[in-house]
Amino acid sequence: MSLPSATSSKKKYLFEIHFLRAFACLAVLGVHVSATYYSMNDNTFHWFSYFLNQVGRFGTPIFVVIAGFLLFYQVKRNTYSFGKFVRSRISKIIMPLILWSLVYRFLLYYFDNQQIGAIKTEVVNVFTGGHFYHLYFIAIIVQFYFIFPILQKVFRTKMGLIVLTVLSFFISYHLIGFNPGIEGFIGQFMESKSFMPLWMFYFSFGGLLAFFWEDIRDFATDFPWMMLTLSLLITIGAVVEYTINGDLTNRRASNLFNIPLLSIATIGMYPLLSQWNLFKKPLTLLGKYSMGIYLVHPFVLHLMKIYLPSSTWNMIYLPVTFMAVLLICVGMIRLIQFVPFSSYFIPVPKIKKTVSKDGGRKVRSREATA
Repeated sequence: MSLPSATSSKKKYLFEIHFLRAFACLAVLGVHVSATYYSMNDNTFHWFSYFLNQVGRFGTPIFVVIAGFLLFYQVKRNTYSFGKFVRSRISKIIMPLILWSLVYRFLLYYFDNQQIGAIKTEVVNVFTGGHFYHLYFIAIIVQFYFIFPILQKVFRTKMGLIVLTVLSFFISYHLIGFNPGIEGFIGQFMESKSFMPLWMFYFSFGGLLAFFWEDIRDFATDFPWMMLTLSLLITIGAVVEYTINGDLTNRRASNLFNIPLLSIATIGMYPLLSQWNLFKKPLTLLGKYSMGIYLVHPFVLHLMKIYLPSSTWNMIYLPVTFMAVLLICVGMIRLIQFVPFSSYFIPVPKIKKTVSKDGGRKVRSREATA
């Protein structure tokens, strides 16, 4: 069976990015489902839940890569507008951060009896992602939005992105385990995982990927089996690393090499996996709903911990729980989309239909947008 072509010069849609989003989404979900089993089993991992938890830590850095890619891709195509950027980011990121912070704050207040603190503390927690364990990622992206208008002016060429990525590599590397020696909120924030410069390399690499998109995509998708092998080798390397060194974080030094390679490898596997609708349709849907799933799934897991019987947390049911959380999240997203102004809660990227001509024939394609 021949692989579908992904290298046409006329190709403008970004289904590979949807695939990358989908894999990042599954990885993050693996971390949090396995962590829930850990907490419900007297803080003990099974080898399989430990594998999911550790390998899944590739997910968040890949989401940062995608964020950088989508923004710099607009710059590359000359579609970036500061006014549109501000309006779009407020509606798609800042509003969901605020609204879901309120949702999770209520969840902790109502179910866990965590009292509401001073207004200043609560506001700070909103914009640092402190109201629930996963919101720090959204806070990181918001910080990138503050500096992106400057970055896109200074580093808006291929050479500029190369320089930015190299500089960012050293910044991110030297900030691993960073201790600023400052007391109080500022010092705590700079030591936390919400501190944006820790993630600068991944964001910059996303921009580099955007500016070299056609070359990288064409090379990677020409060798899908090689890319699959590379993904497996990176996964094996992660297993060896956590076996030797113990628990890994998504901010470890090895990820400065793993994440670019794994991102390219996943993009390259698109022609291989898209042969089968069994993979293509669910992964495309997951890519489309990935942001929503990221926002919703801890809510689902938290309620599961409260209401499901203790037998649910037997390790044999972990795959079932994983799929159940995924399906419930998709169902919730679809229901929320019926609510007025739902995009402020769940930003879902549109897939626009475009029509182009190819040899006198009209060819209908679909363009993925952020």
